[in-house]
Amino acid sequence: MSSGADQKASAGDNIVNEQPIEISSDSSIEDNSGCDAPSDSDSDVSILSSLVDSTDSHDDQKLADEFSAILAIPNKRYKHYMDLCTTAFKLNVFEKIEVAINEFQEYTIVPPHIWLRYLKTLKVVTQTPAEWVVFQTKCSTALTSFYDDQLAEFVVKSLMEQPLVDHLSMWSKILADYGLERIDFIEEVRKLLSGVNEKDEIEKVEQTMSTNCVTWSCDKDKLEAIADLIDEFKQKLKSNAENSSWLQESYLLRAETLSLSTNLKCSLAKLIYERCLAKYPTDSRLWLDYIAYMEKPMEPEGEAMAHTAVCDGYLKCKPLELINRVLQTRPTIALNHKYLELMEQNKLSPEQVDSEIKRQLQRIEPYMEMNVELQLDYLAYRVRHTEVHNEEQVNQLRDAFREVWDRLSELYGDLADTSYEVLQLWAQVEYAKLNNPENGAAIWCEIFNYPGSSVRSHLWLSYAQMEIEYNKGHKVSIVLRQALEALSMTPDVHVIVELYRRNERCFGNYESIAECQKYCEAYVEQQQHVDPYRQQSAWRQGNNRRIQSYQKPEKKPPIKSSRKQLPAAKKIMPSEPPAKETKESNFKYSPNMEENKIFIKNLYANCTKDDLTDAFESFGTIKDVRLVYRPNQRFKGIAYIEFEKAEDAQKAVIGGDGIEIGGQKIEVAISNPPPKLATGPSTSSGAATVAAAAGDKKKPEKRRIQTSLIPTRLVLNEVKRRKKLELDDDAAVSSTNDAANGNSNSANGNDNGNGNGNETANEPEQSSATATVPKSNDDFRKLFNI
Repeated sequence: MSSGADQKASAGDNIVNEQPIEISSDSSIEDNSGCDAPSDSDSDVSILSSLVDSTDSHDDQKLADEFSAILAIPNKRYKHYMDLCTTAFKLNVFEKIEVAINEFQEYTIVPPHIWLRYLKTLKVVTQTPAEWVVFQTKCSTALTSFYDDQLAEFVVKSLMEQPLVDHLSMWSKILADYGLERIDFIEEVRKLLSGVNEKDEIEKVEQTMSTNCVTWSCDKDKLEAIADLIDEFKQKLKSNAENSSWLQESYLLRAETLSLSTNLKCSLAKLIYERCLAKYPTDSRLWLDYIAYMEKPMEPEGEAMAHTAVCDGYLKCKPLELINRVLQTRPTIALNHKYLELMEQNKLSPEQVDSEIKRQLQRIEPYMEMNVELQLDYLAYRVRHTEVHNEEQVNQLRDAFREVWDRLSELYGDLADTSYEVLQLWAQVEYAKLNNPENGAAIWCEIFNYPGSSVRSHLWLSYAQMEIEYNKGHKVSIVLRQALEALSMTPDVHVIVELYRRNERCFGNYESIAECQKYCEAYVEQQQHVDPYRQQSAWRQGNNRRIQSYQKPEKKPPIKSSRKQLPAAKKIMPSEPPAKETKESNFKYSPNMEENKIFIKNLYANCTKDDLTDAFESFGTIKDVRLVYRPNQRFKGIAYIEFEKAEDAQKAVIGGDGIEIGGQKIEVAISNPPPKLATGPSTSSGAATVAAAAGDKKKPEKRRIQTSLIPTRLVLNEVKRRKKLELDDDAAVSSTNDAANGNSNSANGNDNGNGNGNETANEPEQSSATATVPKSNDDFRKLFNI
């Protein structure tokens, strides 16, 4: 079975997004094809010679150039370090091998099979006692990477060549990690111990091994039960293609059922997790499960924690040590959260936390989202540990916020924290914790000075909410009016309008409420006038609902007449001119916001497509440009430009809004057209039109909203209809009867769909001089004698 480490390493371009590096501790090293791993031989033949494939003739100069090229790559990834080590081993130059290992070690934890090859090479050149000390140090570092019994076996064979007492510490740590599975290691120590003659030395060895190796004095029956469980677990783990938590949990439960001491159970659990991590070293969920297990108490009523019952060797399993191990392998946002939590739980000093956080931030600089999240966690930690009455600590906290924001801007530019989470947190702290609304408002002003931020309604809502909650609402009206001015071209402006109205109704007086109503009505009317082609907002839909809820006075019974009722006169509609041949366009009508299309208004009368193309082609690739004309071919002063990418459209909105074309300043926004009305008889509201277009027979429930102005078009149509009825009494009687029977009700916009009830709506519009347009609901009622 080949080791999975070489197979997976090439896929791992970075420590965050790479696929799990499968490092199987029970695999055969000589089958590794990715790094040309050597066979584990006991012969005294030069290891350096055996590391090189004799069948391949490598050009040393070419390999040296390749090694130098890989070494010179900036911001190297996992694959680069694997290639660096492979090239160094092929070169068979110890200095280059050591350089490759040191570079790899600074980046992440070196896989065990690479350590094994390096240690075999290092052992060949180890001659003097000083060199032997270096070899021991490297062996100790290698054993702290991952659980690998072949690496441990090589170190044990090297230690057997040395006196037992001189290396008792290394022996005890190896047996603490591997003594549960490798009983043969314990047997080798006992053989060495049999050659010791000094009684003091024998007692020292016995005491050290009993303290660190949980199976040193274990009876044979327990060892057999443990061995059976471990062998079965290894077979199950080998057959699993992906990690699954049920495997560890099931064997941990089985370990609990064995009649073992607490130390043995904890050591067995450690072995299960370490073997899984050796196969799936980049699975963050597995690491978090391991940490959670080591955090919980073994017994509900006991104070002893699981990790305190484990005899640690080289593989440390205390939660804080585990999190440090995984952060060198594959940092993630969740692991960074846990890291700060564990440091705080272990009561590290603020200086220590600062040092650790800075080290981790430097490591994850290439990953912006992870960096921002860790910075936010760190700032929250600083907020929790700041005394608000201590001026020095408060100033240090503000300096920390400013330093974090400037650092993010320096690293990532405009892409840094595009949601302004750092500055929003700072503003919240100023308002809520430091009781300084002035500083909070200044931070919000800084946020809205950044390009594109002033057209985000959720930012204005957050600002207003902080003013309401922490500043007694003193500046809410000012903030909301500023928001309305900034959001004039966005579809979410109605949210601010409604919030402004609710806030004044709740906290304002009669004058401020009247001023708010006047301002909002004027604002909405202005928006409808200057931007009639945008999708109707909730404010405008509210007007439609008011029309539906208008209660018409009770109808009087029809006037009885002795004359025979005549049918209503039929109108002869003029023949429609032939439809003009429409020019094919790339634009397709959409009732929703079109993120890759922009809407431009206030264009000068003689504007052309070339003018718009020249003005906006710098923002991205343009697919089509469309100028909008009236039926009489007069230019409306508006146009649409469609880009290939939504990002280019957003850039065009930010950079193109306010520029001059033909001497006029234009206004630019993302295209958000109104819903397309269905053909057929007209209805009295947009909601009814949508329902009719969808084929929905059941009308939605009407909601009464009391204050409203009656639309002018309906009033004019009703006036024309009444004037016609005055001229023709018979037609008036017929029309009244039809209205009583429900055939037509143009004032309410109801229609039975047979084409007889909406003829007046199809007449050519007469001059507005035929009727006086009502200015309010009272005028409307007077007009209809209500």
